[in-house]
Amino acid sequence: MPKKKVIPKTKRARTIRIPACTLPIAAEADVVVVGGGTAGFVAAIAAARTGAHTLLIERQGYLGGALTGTYCTGPGFFGDSENHQIIKGIGWEVMERMEKAGAAIIDRKHWRVEMFPEAIKATALDIVEEAGVTLLLHTWASELLVKNNVIEGVVVQSKSGRQVVRGKTFVDATGDADIAFMAGAPTEKLGLDKLWQTSVDLTVCNVDSSKIIEWGKANSDRILMEEPPKDADKTVGIHPMVSFIVTKGETKGLGGESGIQRAGPMPTVKLLIRRSISRVQGSVEIDGTDARELTYAETEARRRAMEHLACLKKTVAGYEDAFVIGESYLGVRETRRIIGEYVLSVKDLLNNARFSDVVALNCRALDRHTKGEVFEITFLQGNHDIPLRALTPKKVENLLAAGRCISSDHDANASLRGAATCLATGHAAGTAAALVAKEKGIVSGLDAQALQRILRRQEVILST
Repeated sequence: MPKKKVIPKTKRARTIRIPACTLPIAAEADVVVVGGGTAGFVAAIAAARTGAHTLLIERQGYLGGALTGTYCTGPGFFGDSENHQIIKGIGWEVMERMEKAGAAIIDRKHWRVEMFPEAIKATALDIVEEAGVTLLLHTWASELLVKNNVIEGVVVQSKSGRQVVRGKTFVDATGDADIAFMAGAPTEKLGLDKLWQTSVDLTVCNVDSSKIIEWGKANSDRILMEEPPKDADKTVGIHPMVSFIVTKGETKGLGGESGIQRAGPMPTVKLLIRRSISRVQGSVEIDGTDARELTYAETEARRRAMEHLACLKKTVAGYEDAFVIGESYLGVRETRRIIGEYVLSVKDLLNNARFSDVVALNCRALDRHTKGEVFEITFLQGNHDIPLRALTPKKVENLLAAGRCISSDHDANASLRGAATCLATGHAAGTAAALVAKEKGIVSGLDAQALQRILRRQEVILST
C-alpha cells in the first residue's frame, strides 16, 4: 500500500489578517436550507409546501447528494420488520415518481425500493422547482452571521464572489453539521479509529449479467450471496438488483439471522437494476472534515476500487470486458453530529423507543463500515420514533438539523444515516422550520403537536 501523502500540517498555525469588507445580500428568505442532498432537498420542498419562502443552497451542480451516488442503489427500507410502511410523505413521493419513470422498483410487500441513482437528479429538481423553492447551486456556505444565539445570515462563496443570504430559520442538511458547528452549537466527532469508513464507487458498464449470475450459481462455495437473483434469464429492462461477495476474508453470522460480518478487501458484485451496469466500491478511513484527508481518500479509495474491479475481471465470468464510465464523489458516512436536546442511543433503536414529540420513524439496520474494511450489519426489529428534539441543536435558537448529522450516538448513527431515514428527517425539519419562521419564533418554542398534525396532513407516518 502506498504511503499516505497529504499536505503536511504546520506545527504552529500561521495567520494572516483579512481586511474587513462589506458584502452584498444575495437573497432573503423565511427558511434557508444549507445542503441539497438526500435530506436537504426534501427539507426545502417541505418548507415551501408549508408556506415559507424557501431558499436552498447546494455546493454541487445537482440535487440528491449521496442518494445520487452510485453506491446508493438502494435507499433502504420504507417499512419495518413487520412489513408496516413507516416512511411516506415527500420521500415516498420521490420514489413513486422514480418508479413511474422506469428508474425504480418498489416492493410494496416489504416496502423496499431499488433505484437507478443518476435518475434522482432530475426527479429532485422537478419537485423542488414545482414547490417554488429558490435554488442556489455551485454555492458553498463558508461563514455565519450570528447574534445572541440567532443565525441572521449565511456568508456564501461562489463564482459570484462572497455574498450573504439572510433568513429567519435555517436547516443544517450539510451531513457534517457544518452550520451547527459554525454557529457554536455543541457537536460530537469521534476519533479516526471509530468513524465509519468513506467510500468511492465506480460505475462500470459492459458487463454480461447472465454470465455473472451463472458464475455465482456455479461457484456458491466461493461467495456470500446477499441478493439472490430473480428473473436471472432476463437481461433487458429493470430487475431487482443482484449482489454477492467474492469472499477472501472471514465471514460469519451474528446471532443467528440477525446479521452478517465480513472482513478484508472482498470485491463485491453489484448489478444495478439496469443489469448491464455494475458498481465497484473502494473504502478508506479518514476524517471527513479535513480537506487533506478528503484529498487522500479520493485517490486511495479509487485505487482500491480499481483493484477490486481488476479482481472481478480476472475472477468472475461476465466482467472480462467491463470498463469504468463514472465515479461518484466520495461517500462520507460519519463526521460531526449535533448534540441535540435529545441524543438517540442504540438502546432507543433496539428497544423501539417512543417519544411525545415524534416527527419520523426508523427501522434501518445497523450498517457498520469499520477500519480494516470490516463490514457488519445487524437488523432491527419493529420500529422506533425519532423525536423533534433530536433535530434541535443546543444553543442556537433558529436552527434545525436533518440527515446523518442529527443527534445520536455513534452506533445509532449506523442506522439513522440511511437514505430513507434522511428523507424522513428532512421532511420533518423543513416543515418545522417553516412553522417557526411563520411565527417569528424559536425552535424550542414550537408546538410539537401542531407540527405533528401538519406532518400527518402531509402524509408523514408517525405511528403504526
